[in-house]
Amino acid sequence: MKKIKYLLSLVVLIVGVGFLGACESASNNDSNDASTTKSTETNEQTTDSDKLVRLGTMNDEEGRIIGQMMLQILEDKGYQVESTVGELANNTSLMRTGIKEDPIDLSLDYTGRGLAFIDNPDVSKYQEDLETAFQTTKEADEKNGIIWLTYAPFNNTDSLAVSKEFSEQNNVKSLEDLARYVNDGGDIKVGVEAGYEYYATAETTLPGWQKAYGFSIPEENIVMGVNDAKTAVANNTDGINVATTNATSGLIESLDLIRLEDPKHVSPIYSPAPIATPEILEQYPELETLFNDLFASLDGENMIHLNRLLEESGQSEEKIAKDYLTEKGLLSQ
Repeated sequence: MKKIKYLLSLVVLIVGVGFLGACESASNNDSNDASTTKSTETNEQTTDSDKLVRLGTMNDEEGRIIGQMMLQILEDKGYQVESTVGELANNTSLMRTGIKEDPIDLSLDYTGRGLAFIDNPDVSKYQEDLETAFQTTKEADEKNGIIWLTYAPFNNTDSLAVSKEFSEQNNVKSLEDLARYVNDGGDIKVGVEAGYEYYATAETTLPGWQKAYGFSIPEENIVMGVNDAKTAVANNTDGINVATTNATSGLIESLDLIRLEDPKHVSPIYSPAPIATPEILEQYPELETLFNDLFASLDGENMIHLNRLLEESGQSEEKIAKDYLTEKGLLSQ
């Protein structure tokens, strides 16, 4: 990616060429005409190649990985990218504020997050299928000045996870099973991952699950701000035997955990999607379909694999993204 300061230097150089041409015109009109023509051509070339896009994503695993994929595709198509990929705070309104108030033009969001930003949403629209959830958010968010472009065909929904040992010993594989276990006198202690504190209050997570499945967790058994809740469950740290998680976390597989199914679909569908401002799409209409092939290629299985590479292997998101795009033939060079 070319640095912004390089662009500024190029502009200064062009201005300098124009200035020298003007000085020479005082003594040589023919030279002035040639210099002016050359300067005009240079300016036109700079304008044609100066396709600047500001891209920012959240700092969770998929924000970093998919954000890098979007960045590399943009650069591959000749865009200059001002990047805050993987730098925006996770699960906050900062990213949406950025895209609405102009610091960024493009970002990545999830359909289920639309519930938090849409007045009087019909929750059932987020619990039926991927397409319905996407179209519901797309239609409602257009009023907020945010355009949803496409979506990946997987559901990275809010979930709970237990160890495989706990699951097998207590026959707990779903939230219905967990409710039965608790109501039969079983003890659970839930670790809420740091940055995901909404799990304790949102009607689509712990409060909603308890209501829908008919069980109760004492407040003192919900531990907030656990730095690595899934690892705590795997190691039974401080008695934590249930962890909050996203459905496509790579650590579920690597730590031998079981994600509990939500048969009543209390938690909404979370499909990742590129979002944009109307202004950037008006300026570059081709952006509306630029990421279609990328997002169509991302399913739950390969997203879990990519997340695991980032969480375990020590590979950078830049390398993970480049390898994936190359394998899928999504880069032209």
